[in-house]
Amino acid sequence: MHRAHDPKHLLARWRSVTRAADLRLRQLAVVGKFPIHYLRSGEQGDSRTIYISAGVHGDEPASPAALLSWAEQNAEQLRSHPFLLFPCLNPAGLLANVRNDASGCDLNRAFRLSRPPSPIRELKRLIRGEKFALALALHEDYDAEGIYIYEAIRAREPFWGEKMLAAAQPLIAAEPRQRIEGRRARGGVVRRQFRPRTFPLMPESIYLHQHHSFRTCTIETPSEFAFEQRVAALVAATEEAVQLSIASRRGCK
Repeated sequence: MHRAHDPKHLLARWRSVTRAADLRLRQLAVVGKFPIHYLRSGEQGDSRTIYISAGVHGDEPASPAALLSWAEQNAEQLRSHPFLLFPCLNPAGLLANVRNDASGCDLNRAFRLSRPPSPIRELKRLIRGEKFALALALHEDYDAEGIYIYEAIRAREPFWGEKMLAAAQPLIAAEPRQRIEGRRARGGVVRRQFRPRTFPLMPESIYLHQHHSFRTCTIETPSEFAFEQRVAALVAATEEAVQLSIASRRGCK
């Protein structure tokens, strides 16, 4: 039996990860009774840094479970490459199995607010001025029929969405729908131009794309599929993106 909605259990496992990787889990904020943490490896300002966040929506439990599972499998990689990880941005929502935080706010629509709630306020302050080679946001979708990816990139370079989906294919097939959330999709990948006026309530991934990340991907698994299957698919897609990013940035700093 998994304990995917138990923030204390997940935090204890993250402490084991940091010991194995010889890193430190740092406190970002405290919201109610819940401390919210992040993990940074490498030097701040390193342009190779890979940003990965999970658990912004509490009713998407495979998201924080997958980031934890990926980290548990990659202690050496965490030591050798710069990462910025946010294990669970909404522990209160995770415990209650609800999308929003304890105050009813959708944290993934708060990045454009003039006074965003905690921990979004602290997250934005933490990453101010930083640039990331890759930003990944791990999510789930109860309407989904397969795994899919939103992908945005700042330059004319090869897209990675199809390779990420291929890595997850043995676990969950790509989303077959041709329109996802009103946007055109092809083979489980959604790509479009992002304009600020299109997103009055700005999601994390759009904020990162506009201000911080060279390449940004949101990975979504179908929440009606088996939990372990969703976790494994998110891990596979995440690892593929990480390896592609590391390979593309060798020699940079």
